[in-house]
Amino acid sequence: MEELKIPKLKGKELGAYLNNKLDEIADSVVSDPDLLLEFARRWDNGFKRYSLHNIILAWAQKPDFTLLAGFRQWNKKGRLIKKGSKAIRILAPIKKRIKDENYEDIYIIKGFMPVSVFDQSDTEGPEISVGCSDLIHGEVDFDEMVKKCPIPVVIKNLGLINGRTSGSMIWISPRDNETAMVATLLHEWSHIWLGHCEKPGVLYEDDNRSLQEIEAECCSYICSCFLGISNKKSKFYIGAFGGKEDEIKGRGRKIITVAERIIGCIIT
Repeated sequence: MEELKIPKLKGKELGAYLNNKLDEIADSVVSDPDLLLEFARRWDNGFKRYSLHNIILAWAQKPDFTLLAGFRQWNKKGRLIKKGSKAIRILAPIKKRIKDENYEDIYIIKGFMPVSVFDQSDTEGPEISVGCSDLIHGEVDFDEMVKKCPIPVVIKNLGLINGRTSGSMIWISPRDNETAMVATLLHEWSHIWLGHCEKPGVLYEDDNRSLQEIEAECCSYICSCFLGISNKKSKFYIGAFGGKEDEIKGRGRKIITVAERIIGCIIT
């Protein structure tokens, strides 16, 4: 990935620039399985969990980053920003407090503003451990994954088909390899949340089915990488599709957003 150099912009102009760049970078990432694997593994690299979108922005500016945090967060950990260090610019939500129908306070996102974070290499002080403690490594329990899925899942022999969905139900073929079943579940789950099943049968009748399949496979691959699943089949499939840049254009951000929603369900 080509390193992103931030221009000398401020406020809304910088926010708009980062937002536009995010779309461009997201499209390039979802068409490259190696990039997908790398950035999915970096998602926890901060004192708080940054969004997958911000991980992409940080990675584009500093490919070798290890641990991210803001100026005050580093100070609370006893580490100081080194003189001359260059900030990494990411996007933070602008929240507005409103009353819901029950007159309870809720917050809505009105937009995004640029904020600065720094990598651990740009600080000095007490050592901070780096790691993703809540990542799941090795084999993943299929039954546990079914419990996390908000869509009803039915185990049924579908013959040569590994899985399918109607939009309100997911069917998975029983296989000896439970990890493969998890990957299939993530794929069908992705179809639903990507909006491919808004009308009955649309997934199988729509002219864009091949594109829908790659979107769902990209989304499933991101989630699989996060879980520590090695899915060479997905990697080959996404890699083979990578040359069709015009077809994937403008879809990367949506894919990553849905993957993040699914991961959020898995880790809660």
